[in-house]
Amino acid sequence: MPNLNIDPALPLLVVDDNQQMRSVVKGILADLGLVNVYLAGSGEEACRILAERPIAAVISDLDMPGMNGLQLLQWVRGNLSDRELPFMLLPSEANREGLRAAAQAGVTDCLIKPFTLATFHSKLQAMFQSRGDAAARRAALRRAALPAAVAGAPAPLIGMERPLEERLREATVLVVDDIATNIKVIAGMLAEDGYGVKVAISGKKALEIIPLHRPDIILLDVMMPEMDGFEVCRRLKADPATADIPVIFLSAKDQADDIIVGLELGAVDYVTKPVDPAILKARLRTHLRLAGTMAELRRQNSAVSDNAQLREEVERLSRYDLATPLAEVLAAGERLMAAPALAAAPALRAELEALELAARRALRLAGLSLELCRIEQGACQPQAAPVALAPLLARAAAAIGVTHPVMLPAQPASLLGDPALCAMLFDHLLLNAAAHTPAGTSIVLGATLEGGNWALTVEYAGVLPAAQRACLHGQAERPDGEAALTMYAARLLAQVQGGTLAAQDDSARTRLRLCLPSA
Repeated sequence: MPNLNIDPALPLLVVDDNQQMRSVVKGILADLGLVNVYLAGSGEEACRILAERPIAAVISDLDMPGMNGLQLLQWVRGNLSDRELPFMLLPSEANREGLRAAAQAGVTDCLIKPFTLATFHSKLQAMFQSRGDAAARRAALRRAALPAAVAGAPAPLIGMERPLEERLREATVLVVDDIATNIKVIAGMLAEDGYGVKVAISGKKALEIIPLHRPDIILLDVMMPEMDGFEVCRRLKADPATADIPVIFLSAKDQADDIIVGLELGAVDYVTKPVDPAILKARLRTHLRLAGTMAELRRQNSAVSDNAQLREEVERLSRYDLATPLAEVLAAGERLMAAPALAAAPALRAELEALELAARRALRLAGLSLELCRIEQGACQPQAAPVALAPLLARAAAAIGVTHPVMLPAQPASLLGDPALCAMLFDHLLLNAAAHTPAGTSIVLGATLEGGNWALTVEYAGVLPAAQRACLHGQAERPDGEAALTMYAARLLAQVQGGTLAAQDDSARTRLRLCLPSA
């Protein structure tokens, strides 16, 4: 992990309504040597901390109930004596209007979640380096409505670039022609529309200019002495640093074979001389627009790759880094529950039981997170074996602490599935049923053999929430919220074992129908 040029004793404040995200950010800061970190679960709590003690920087979620991150930022700028306090916002999406509002309110920087560790490190370093000229940075942000740029960092955040048409008007065009008259005519024509124009009187000179003053597009003559346009294009396309610069050939050679050669070399267009100004300008705008769109897609693909890596890091943290301390909590709880003195302290025993349930729930969610990641990435390979249903259901009901009566199916059933995945699947189904079943009602389980499959039913009082129903109807993306995530996981766990999961409900009851192969 790189070192920050920041005093490790500086007090920082992390604000996020999601406890796991607060812990992740705090852990990242600790890895960077910053251990004096305060945590707040809401904007209101953050205001209290900021009013009570000096804070060197704030890292805040944008989307929070009550006082959101933007309102907290506005409070900081309007109420603290330190109006230049570094403030980083962590929005969940690149909403242009939202980020523009943050820039106008005086945000120091923005970082879209999820983010990579390297990007977070760079943003944090730049945020402290900018301490001396925060006012100038915010003025620039208001003008451009862009997040603050890190020196030497990649392109701006996805979705925060200025509008494409605005950027096109500032494009730089390199005109390459060995005839000065042609250069003068074309350069004058382009300058009228506000393009920046650079010129080269030979192919060799063009190859010298491009690395130093990279153009957005090249207008390239074909017939030139020493090195013709075809050879210039060939060298540009062979170099990864210049391969994506669009090239338009300009030539009096109008034979089909010449045009085909030019296009096969990688040029985006071929315009014959004499050039019609209106046609050339139209083609130039079209290819600049296409190049801008392709650059945007490349940035988005890079962000997707970074985010996928981040998800793997978070999944690893959730599963492996949390499993050991949670297991220690459970072991300590079991030892305390066995202590003789606890018999005389029923209130304390109740607290310990609640603690145990919470630890088991956290451990289950950590395992779920890893398993979902493996399924979504195609890395889950179920090991099919006969699985007896009755003991599996009994164990699931006991393990998750279901307090409602569970009526097991009378007919013995043996499934063909992965024992570990089946156990996780029924844990989720019974946990969900218990969460939505009114007190005093039962969860009824049924099993019917239909051909080569067992049709298993989980029926209980209450209507399945819309978010969970959406998960069963093929929602492609991982949902937010534990309840919806549980149903999403159940559907994937059924599908990966060759089964299906569906729901039937009316105004009073829900009936989940799970089909899995028979052993």
